Amino acid sequence: MRSKLAFSLGLLSILLLSSLFLTGRNAYATTAARQFTPTDVGGLPPLLNVSTLLGNDQANRTMQLSVNLALRNQDQLNALLHDLYDPSSPAYHQFLSVADFAQRFGPTIDQQQAVEDYLTRHGFTITQTYPNHLVIDFSGPEALAEQTFGVTIKDYRSPLGRHFFANANVPTLPAYLANFVSFIGGLDNANQFYHPPITSPNGNLTHNPNAGANCPSAGVSSGGSGGGIFGGLGGSQVSYIPNQFAKAYNYDGLHSAGLQGAGQTVGVFELDGYSQSDVQTYTQCFGGGSVPISNVILDGFNGQPGAGAVEVELDMEVIMSMAPKLSKMIVYEAPNTTQGYNDEFARIVSDRTPVISVSWGDCEKNMGQPEAQQENKFFQEAAAQGQSILVASGDSGSSSCFQLGGSSFDTSLNADDPAAQPFVTAVGGTTLSLNSANSYQSEHVWNGGLFGGAGGGGISQYWKQPAWQKGPGTQNQYSNGMRETPDVSLDADPASGYPIYCTAGSSCSGSGWLTIGGTSAAAPMWAAMVVLTNEEAAQQGKKPVGFLNPALYTIGSGSHYHSDFHDITPPTDTSTPSNNDEIGFNGGAYPVTNGYDMATGWGTFDATKLAADLVAIG
Repeated sequence: MRSKLAFSLGLLSILLLSSLFLTGRNAYATTAARQFTPTDVGGLPPLLNVSTLLGNDQANRTMQLSVNLALRNQDQLNALLHDLYDPSSPAYHQFLSVADFAQRFGPTIDQQQAVEDYLTRHGFTITQTYPNHLVIDFSGPEALAEQTFGVTIKDYRSPLGRHFFANANVPTLPAYLANFVSFIGGLDNANQFYHPPITSPNGNLTHNPNAGANCPSAGVSSGGSGGGIFGGLGGSQVSYIPNQFAKAYNYDGLHSAGLQGAGQTVGVFELDGYSQSDVQTYTQCFGGGSVPISNVILDGFNGQPGAGAVEVELDMEVIMSMAPKLSKMIVYEAPNTTQGYNDEFARIVSDRTPVISVSWGDCEKNMGQPEAQQENKFFQEAAAQGQSILVASGDSGSSSCFQLGGSSFDTSLNADDPAAQPFVTAVGGTTLSLNSANSYQSEHVWNGGLFGGAGGGGISQYWKQPAWQKGPGTQNQYSNGMRETPDVSLDADPASGYPIYCTAGSSCSGSGWLTIGGTSAAAPMWAAMVVLTNEEAAQQGKKPVGFLNPALYTIGSGSHYHSDFHDITPPTDTSTPSNNDEIGFNGGAYPVTNGYDMATGWGTFDATKLAADLVAIG
C-alpha cells in the first residue's frame, strides 16, 4: 500500500514539474517572440503631408543611413545641466569630458554592439561610430533598407516643385532594439536645410595699397530696411565694414585689451563647401589671414563649393574679421541631408569644439519632432561639455516656414529649428544705424516686408519654456509655457549689411564683393564675441562660458542690462518697423517691447561690457 502511494505521489510530482517546465518554456517563448515584434521607430517627414506622391522610387541607390540611440539617465542629466549653470551649485562649470558624458549618459557599449550586429547580419556596412555611442552610420542598397526596416520608399513632389524620396511608412526594428533606438536617418531627402543670406553686389570699392586689393569702403547709414515688395522702407543697401561694426558693438574695447582670439578655437557648421582663395581675398582687406583653417568633411561630401558657398564664406569671414588671431577655425562640412546634418552635430560634440556658429536650419513644422528630438541629444551633450552654440533664428520673421526657395509658403506662426532648441542661443536680427563718427546711433527690429526678410522669432511647438526663461521680464501676452525665440540679436538687415567676398558657387556674383544680410550674419558675429569672452576667461584662469542662456537671462533681468545690451524698444516713428511680422498676415506678431521680446530677444550687445559680466559670473 505504501509503495503504491509513493509511486502515485512521485508520478504526480513528475507531471507537475513537466507542466511547470512547459508553462515556463511557453512563457519564455512568448517573451522572446515579443522581443522580435516589429516596433515603430521615429516618424515620417512632415513634408509628406502636403506633397504629391509620384510613385515608387526606382533608383535603388546605395543609401547612407544612421541609427540614432537614446540617452540614458535623463533625469540625472537634467539635474546636472541645471547645476552646471547655477553659480550657487558646487557643480557650477564643472564640465564633462566626452568620455565622461558617454559613460554616464550615452547608450551602453552593449546596446551599440547589438545594433551593429543586427545591421551587419542583414548585410549593411558600418561606416562610422562616435565616442558618445549615440549614432551608428551604415550603408547599403535601397532594397535592403526597405526590407530590413519594413518601409516602402516612394518619390514625391513638394508644394514648390522640388522632387524628393521618402519612406511612405514608419520604419520598424525588433522590440529589443527599438527600446533604445530613437530614430533612423537617411531614409528620405525631404528636408533641405535652408538659411540663405540676402545678397546684392557691392560696388563701393577703393584700392587699398596695404592689402594690395580693391576693398569695400566704409558705408553710410541708409536709414531703413530695403528689398521688400510690401512693407519695406526702400532704403538703399549699404555695407558697413568690420571696423565700423567693431566700433558700434564695442569689440574695440576687447581688441584694445589684446583680446583677438589667441588660444581659442571656433567651429562653423556648414552644409556646403567654400573657396580658399575667396577667404584669402577677404582677409587681405579685413584681417584674419593667419588663422589656421581645418576642414572636417563628413559622409562622403566632396568639399566643393555649391549654391550654399556664400553661407560658408560669410560665416568664416565674419568671425575672422572680429577674431583675427584665432588659434584655429574648424569648418565642418557635410551633404545637405538629414543624415549629414545629424552626423555633423555628432562630430562637433565628439570634438568638443568650444564655440560653434550655425546658420542652417528649417522651421520646426518642416523639421518634425523626431528629428528635433534627435538634435536635442547633441545639444544637451554640448551644454554638459561646456560648448557654446550660436544659431541664426531665421530670416522670415514670425513665419519661419515662409521661405522663398525653401520648402513652402506656409504663412502661419512658426519658430525655426535648431534656434528653438532649449540648449542653443538663438540670434535674431536688427537694422543698425551709425552716426557721422561711425559710432552706434540706434537700432530697430529688422523687417524688410514681404520677401525682404525679417528677424526670426516665435514660440516653439516642441520645447517647454526652460527655467532660465521664466524669470522677470520675459513673460508677455503671447507666452504659453513653451520656449520663446530669439534670445538675442545683432544687425542682420541687408540695408546695413556685411561685406563678403565670394565668387564660388551659383549664389555668388561674378564681381566677388557682396553686401549680405540675414541672421546668418548675426550668428557668427555673436560667435566671435563668445570666442573673445572665452579668451578673457582663460586669462583669468576661468573655464569657457559654455551654454550662454542662463547667464544672458540673468544679466537681462538684472541691473547691468542697459549697460551690456542695446534694448530694442518700440519706435516713435510710425514708418519704422515695430515687429517681425514679415508677411503682415499675423496681426503684428511679434512686437518690439521694452526688455525681452520675440522680435529681438534681449537686443544687441556692447561686446566689451557683456564679455566682462559673462566672465564675472563664471
